[in-house]
Formats: sequence, structure tokens, C-alpha cells
Amino acid sequence: MYIHIATLQRVSEQEIRAAFPNTSFPSQFSPPEGYAALFQSPTPTYDPITQGYREVTPTQINGKWYQAFEVYSLEPEVIAANQQAAALRVKQEIVDATQKRLDDFAKTRLYDGILSLCTYATSTVPKFKAEGQYGVEARDATWAKLYAVLAEVEGGTRPMPSGYADIEPKLPALAWPA
Repeated sequence: MYIHIATLQRVSEQEIRAAFPNTSFPSQFSPPEGYAALFQSPTPTYDPITQGYREVTPTQINGKWYQAFEVYSLEPEVIAANQQAAALRVKQEIVDATQKRLDDFAKTRLYDGILSLCTYATSTVPKFKAEGQYGVEARDATWAKLYAVLAEVEGGTRPMPSGYADIEPKLPALAWPA
């Protein structure tokens, strides 16, 4: 990317070539007088929930031109929507991780997942029946606890967890009965 020094507008190599149709540029493109290379700057650090950023007029430092950015505050309604979207993402992550935890537990005894394990609660083979019944009880206790925690969050009596790691210790332990 390049900059037109007089206007401080960003321009591409193709735009420069189009502005100078009768000029033969070398194979290693070098912008003509009045243009300069525009060096990339790192994206600024910002809170994507409450802030945005935009590119502003490039800055010249030691004879080189660099992208410049400004961080700005978002409108209250955008912040509220971002917070809601973030909360939904975290909730979905927690639900997915909880399901994976149950499925992974069932797989330790070679069941396809928790659903498969639970279907064995009616098995005629005593070992499978006991394991299946434990799977039903573990699944029910896990989801009941998770839904209770999420209800507390929605009710404002518990802070929003930052992720599954905040919830997992509160879930019932999963251990095969002896």
C-alpha cells in the first residue's frame, strides 16, 4: 500500500499505475515522486465489547509513513448488544464443554457418548444396566447443576463466568461406581 503525500490518501500500486498510464515502471515497483510506501502498524489494543478502532490519517516518522489508528467508544446500545452476544458465546461454550465432558466420560467405558451410555439403563446385562443407570443419574445431576448455575447468572445472583473452567468445578464429579 502507498500514500499520496499531498492528499494523505491511501492508494494501491494499480491506482498509481493507472494515474500514470504513459510511465514505464521498473519490475520492482517504486512509486513516483509524490507517493510513498505506507508501512503497516499493529492493530491497537482495545476492548471489542466497549470500543472500536478505525484507521486515521497516516503518520510520518523519520521520513517513513505509517498507518495510524484511533480507538473510540461504542454507543451504549452497541455495547449492550456486544455484551449480550459475548454472554451467549460463553454460555454456548459452557454447554458444549459440559456435553463433551459427559461424552468423554462415557467413552472411558467404550460407549459412543453419554446418550449411548444412557440407553443401556434398560439392558438385560446387569453390568451394562448398572453403567447405563449411572450414566442417566450423572447426566441428570450434571445438567440440573449447570442449569441452576446459569439461572443464578441470569437472575443476577452470580457473576457471568468467563468460560467453562469457572463452571466445571461446580459440576458433580464423574466416577464409575465400584
